[in-house]
Parts: sequence; structure tokens; C-alpha cells
Amino acid sequence: MRALAVGLVVIYHLAPGHLVGGFVGVDVFFVISGFLITTNLLTKPPKNARDVVAFWGRRVRRLLPAAFAVIIVTLIAVVAFGPMTEWAVSARMAQAAALYVENWSLYANSVNYIASTAPATPFQHYWSLSVEEQFYLVWPLMMVLAVLVARLRLFRGRFRLIASVGVGVILVASAAYSIWYTSNSPAAAYYVTPTRMWELAAGGAVACIYPRLKAGLDRFPALKVALVAIGLALIVWSGFNLDGTSFPGWLAWLPVGGAMIVIAAGPADYRVSFDRFLKWRLVQAVGDMSYSIYLWHWPLVVVLPWALGRELTRPMKLGLLVVIVVVSWLSKTFIEDRFRGSRPLGIPLRRTFIFLVVGMLVTAGLAQLVIIGVQVIGKPDQRPVIPGDAVCVGAAALLDQNCETRNPHGARLLTPPIQAANDRTSANADGCVWDWNNPTDVPICEYGSTDPNATTIALWGNSHTSMYLEPVVDIAKANNLAIRTYFASACYPSLLPLDFASKDQQDGCTAFTTQALADMKEHNVKVVLMSQRTDLNPLVGVPAGEQESALDQMNTNLINLLLADGIRVVVIRDVPYFPDNIVDCIALNSRNLSACDQSLAASLRPDPVFDASVALDGNDVFSLDLTDAVCDATTCYAVVGGVIVYCDSGHFTTTFARTLEPYISPVLLQAVKT
Repeated sequence: MRALAVGLVVIYHLAPGHLVGGFVGVDVFFVISGFLITTNLLTKPPKNARDVVAFWGRRVRRLLPAAFAVIIVTLIAVVAFGPMTEWAVSARMAQAAALYVENWSLYANSVNYIASTAPATPFQHYWSLSVEEQFYLVWPLMMVLAVLVARLRLFRGRFRLIASVGVGVILVASAAYSIWYTSNSPAAAYYVTPTRMWELAAGGAVACIYPRLKAGLDRFPALKVALVAIGLALIVWSGFNLDGTSFPGWLAWLPVGGAMIVIAAGPADYRVSFDRFLKWRLVQAVGDMSYSIYLWHWPLVVVLPWALGRELTRPMKLGLLVVIVVVSWLSKTFIEDRFRGSRPLGIPLRRTFIFLVVGMLVTAGLAQLVIIGVQVIGKPDQRPVIPGDAVCVGAAALLDQNCETRNPHGARLLTPPIQAANDRTSANADGCVWDWNNPTDVPICEYGSTDPNATTIALWGNSHTSMYLEPVVDIAKANNLAIRTYFASACYPSLLPLDFASKDQQDGCTAFTTQALADMKEHNVKVVLMSQRTDLNPLVGVPAGEQESALDQMNTNLINLLLADGIRVVVIRDVPYFPDNIVDCIALNSRNLSACDQSLAASLRPDPVFDASVALDGNDVFSLDLTDAVCDATTCYAVVGGVIVYCDSGHFTTTFARTLEPYISPVLLQAVKT
């Protein structure tokens, strides 16, 4: 079962397109762990504090030496081979992994729009280990409570019954919460312990009834074989068909239920049975190494492309499988097996916890040194500084006719990748962005001129509008314009409801539109500038094949509504998209910038807002296409005129956005003066 679970996970990470639901291997692991730990605690229930501490000590010796070793080796590999843009975030995730709170760190990122779009770190897989460790922390305490209750005269020593009730309560409560939270916030629900505890408790529930269940099933060999077949079929089907949408929730019962059935069926070593396969020496060896394989495979998958300077090909992935097995065998033999017994850490018991504290301090401290190093060497919080004598900088390299003969990338890289990664609009830091985690608050901010007689303009949209804030503010200050902003994360102006994980978020996004319209009318806004990404959240109730036409019509109606209120409209076409994080690519390819470029055809996406503005283009509607500032007739450039274009894969760096000011200003001022 462990071999099957880890095999699903590894194949999923190496070839996700072929095993879209391989992540369910983690769910199988949870059930196995819950079964084994609960069986152990039911057989030898902890009766006092020392028993609980001894249990924790065994878990520490079994799991933490290898876990700490992987964190340290991986951190060194990140610094040696990874882009500096990933050092700090990887180090922070290493700290979370060392403290076994990685799942909560990922939860925090999943509810942060900017962080949620960041690439995965080599420590991301520690989220499931963190869930398990948190389970190991509370489970023996629950068993101690069951022991104490069983001592009461009313229950006459029925410890197993009391423990079973406790397991059942946790199973039901956690499963119900998982279903509710997943339906309301699926990205966050994936990582948090309360939505996962039931999967471990499911294994515990099987442990509670296993003795009686085994005695009954042993009389029906054919039924046992059939149950194992059904359980394995559920797991394998989940691996090939579940795509992570709305997970864990109800869907997690498929792999979890499959694992429960297989475990509940018990050994079925008959002439015709799956145990014949599961007992193959290779399967047993993989199962024995499953913990080490799980620890080592993901860092290797992430770091190896950095080290090689290229994506892994199929032959490389097959070779990587061999490397994973070899490294895992070495880790199991010389780390896991070396420390899992009573010696050298278990006698006296305090050595185990001294190791725990020292290990956490060393790994977290090493990660902190990496973070400090990035701050000292890279100065990531500084804005890139463009030399005053530089010519053909940024957008001018492609838009200025005097720069036509120059290399579009520029003579040299003027913006360091580590700084470009943080070179974002100040709108988020200023608290000017509607956040789906606080859907009832629709912030409105003011910039530009404070002259009460100044003409008021507005910026309205999601992050693909807010990235123009700084150049528009510069234009406003130079032309006595006041600015009101209406920004949102993953929400865009719409007269129809957008699909969000919860009703509150959906209503909040709708309020973002209605309140902005009311505020613009109240404050006599003359011009609104918009630029949207509209493929994040579809329109509610509109079939997938009709989304684009519905968006075209909705945006036409929206622009007409603004015009009816006397508000002129400027729409900037949405930016070309890149498949990967640009700053990471440039950090790895600073001497070959073209490696980070992309074809024009692959970069452009439909833009219904812009299309609607083009169709209405006239005296009061202005359409501005800045694609030529990033792309020529065939290629979109990651670096233009020495300036890194994006801080990620689709948001302008503020430095590049400011180089667009000479091209935005004439259109915006024409709209103001019309």
C-alpha cells in the first residue's frame, strides 16, 4: 500500500499529464498512518505523561533525522543551483518545513493572490508531513483522555469502546468541515489540518473495528479478494481521473474509502489474490523506502532542472527515477535505520527532544542565513535604478523608431531579477485592493492632485489595471489630475455575477462593480482607464462555450453604462502571457536572455474588454494596444531595452510600466480633454 501511494505521488510529479490525480497517494498515506498509529495506541494505550512523551520520542526518531537532512541538503542545492529569486522564499518554506507548519504556510499563500501564483518550492511536499506530525501530537492525548474516561465506574474499563467513539467523533466532525470548507474555499481547504484530520481518523476507525472485522472476513476468502480489488480500483481510478478541483471534500472519500477497504480486508494471501503482487520483493522494497522516496523525490524534481539549465526530458525523468531510488536507499539505510531505534537518541529519552530542538534550530537557522544573505547581496526590496544616460530603455526599445536597429533585449540587463521580483505596484501595500478573503470591504483610494478643481479620473479593474498605477500617477501629477482607484484581486468589473468559491466572495465581487459605478458618478469621474484579465473567474450560469460571447456583450453593456453617466473610457489591451515566472528564468539565463522569450502566437489571449472597446471606439471610447511594447511580429521578449518586463508571468514590473508612460499619456490626456 505504501509502495502504491508513493508511486502515485512520484509519477504525478514527474508526469502530471498522464496521472492527473496522482496526488491522492498522499490521502492513502494518511489512511495508512492513521491505521498503524491507532493500532499501536489501542494495543499499548498511553496511561500517563511519560507514555505520551515516549510515543512522541519514537515519532521523532523515526521521522525527523531524515527530514532535517533533506531540508539541509536541499537548501544547499537551492543556493548552489537555483535562481536567487527563489532563495528567500525557499528558505522561508524550509523554516516552515523544519517546524512542521508547512501546510499552514501554504494555506496562507493560497489565500494571497500574489503568493498563490508563485512557483512551487522544493519544500512544498512537507505540507503532508506537517499534517501527520500535528496528528501525532494530538492523537495520543485523545487516547489518554479515553483511558481516563474508561476508568470511570460508569464505563467499567471499556477503553477500546471509548477510544472508538472519540475516533468516530473526530472523523465525522473533520469530514463535515472538510466538505463545507472545500465548497467555500477549495484552495485553502487543501492544506489545513482540520480538513485532513478525518483521513487519518478514517484509518483509525478501521483500526478500532479491525479485530472483529478480520475474524468475520477470514471465513470468506473470496469476499476478501473482492474487497481488495474494489479498494485498489477506487484508488487507481482516483489517480487517473481526479484533477484536484474541489478537493479534499466529498471526492477524497474515493481514495480514502479505497484505502480503508484494502486495509479492512486484511491479508488475503491466496493463490489468486492481490497480495501475491503486493508481496513482490520490489514492491516491498519500495514500500520500505516510501518515506525516504517521498522526502527526496520532490526536491530532486525541482532542483535538477535548475542544475541542468533545462526542462527534464522523458529519458531524463527515467534516469531521475533511478537517482531517487538510490538516494532514498542510502537515506533509509544510513539515516532512517540508524536513528529509529532506542540508540543513539532514545536513551535517555531527553536526548530525543534535545535532538528535536537542536535540529529545528539548525535547519531554521541555516534557512535564516540564506534569507539574510539574499537581503545583503540582492537587496530585493530596492527599486531597480535606471542610469540617467541610458537610451532605448524599456518600451522605447520596441516603440521608438530611433531604436529599431538595436537589440530588443538592450545592450545589458539594467534591472536585477531579485529586485524585479518585488518591483510591483504599491496598490497592494497601500491597502487599495479588494481581497476575496475580506469580500465585504471594497477599498477606494485617492492619488494624484489634491486640487479640488482638478479633473478626476479613475483606474478600475483587477491586478492587470493596478500595474499601471505608478505611470498614471506620474501623468496625473504633471497634468493636475486627481485619481480614484477601484482595484480587486481575481475580480473584474462585471454586470453579471462571477464564479467564486463562496457566495460571500461572489457577492463581494459584484459589490465591487456596483460600488465603483456609484462612487464614480458621485465624485464626477470624467475618464476611467481599464485593463482586465477575465479568464480567472467565469460568468455564473453561462456555459463554457458561450463565455467569450457573453463577456463581449456584458463589456459592451458596461462601457455603454459608463458613457451614459458621462464617463469616457480608455481600455488597454491585456498583456501577453508567459508560461513561467520570468524573473526566475532570467536569473538562470542572464547570459542568454532569449531563452526566456516566447512566440507571439503563444502569448496572446482573448480580451473581451478590449474587443468591446474597439467595437465602440469613437469620441468617448479609446482603445490602446501596448502589445508592441513587449512583442514584435513573431516574438514576445522577457527583457525589453534592458528592463525585465514582468515581475512574474503576466504583471508588469513597475519599472517597465513607467517606461510606458509616454505612450499612455497622449491617449489618456486626449480622453480627458475631449
